[in-house]
Amino acid sequence: MNRLHLALFATLTVILAVPAAAQEYPVKPITIVVPFGPGSGTDVVSRIYSKFITEEFNGTAVIDYRPGANAMIGAQLVAKAAPDGYTVLMGSGTANAANYALYADRIPYKPEAFTTVSVIFVTPPVIFAAPGIPGDTVQKTIAAAKASGKSVSCGTGNAVTLVACEMLKRLTGEDLVAVSYKGNAQSLTDLAGGQISIAISDMGAAAPFVSANRVRPVAIAAYDRLSSLPGTPTAKEQGLDMDFLSWNAVFVPAGTPQPAILKLNAAARRMLASAEWDKQRKMIGGTDVSGELAFSQKFVADEIKKWERYVRESGVKVQ
Repeated sequence: MNRLHLALFATLTVILAVPAAAQEYPVKPITIVVPFGPGSGTDVVSRIYSKFITEEFNGTAVIDYRPGANAMIGAQLVAKAAPDGYTVLMGSGTANAANYALYADRIPYKPEAFTTVSVIFVTPPVIFAAPGIPGDTVQKTIAAAKASGKSVSCGTGNAVTLVACEMLKRLTGEDLVAVSYKGNAQSLTDLAGGQISIAISDMGAAAPFVSANRVRPVAIAAYDRLSSLPGTPTAKEQGLDMDFLSWNAVFVPAGTPQPAILKLNAAARRMLASAEWDKQRKMIGGTDVSGELAFSQKFVADEIKKWERYVRESGVKVQ
């Protein structure tokens, strides 16, 4: 009987321990991998999300910057991480949509390597000019840059803006030279210093440069105007058919337990519903998104399909 009682007790202990263990997550710090450098729009979003993870879980979240290879270094790190909820990717339209089409024959990870947790930030990119280059349209700005006798360069900090630069080249018929940087903040720094003519960036990275009048917005590279730049027309209004989105979403390695996914999603939705984020979102030109799990997963799947078309139509080739 004693052996039977001990066996039953052991079995009951295991059964009761399973939901308790699930409730314990997280029991150690959560690492948010940012595949771009500090100062990028992805960095801004990640720092706010880390705060809400800390508050939601009463735990710790740390940011790990892994820039390089057009965001593929950081994304690959998460794709290969243990699927336990403790390694999170602050993904983007570059890392988790455009790269699949741009680097189809060599990308070190696939969409199936991740589970989408929540879309957090969506905004159209903006075409900016160096402060010394005049022009109230993209075409006039490029003409003014050409008049200086230099080649017209277009700064790009990720795959989204690289394809946008190539699309701009095709639509204007101008011989724009795309100059690649590790992130949009770096391209804007050179734009502000006059090293390049124009740059395309999300407002997450551009907001400090715009508020300090260090760069000049010329057009929104999408069909809708931005509330944070009410006086800036769209590229479509200027005769250029461009409709791009920059975005950030939280991803975890495929196979991550559902309880961890739901908790990470809850932290994201709490952030999206906060007054703090609402103020920041409007300042950097973000649109309103729900962050719900089903919406987020469909959004990312749709973006992957869109970027297959964008890359094909732009004719962009990467080395």
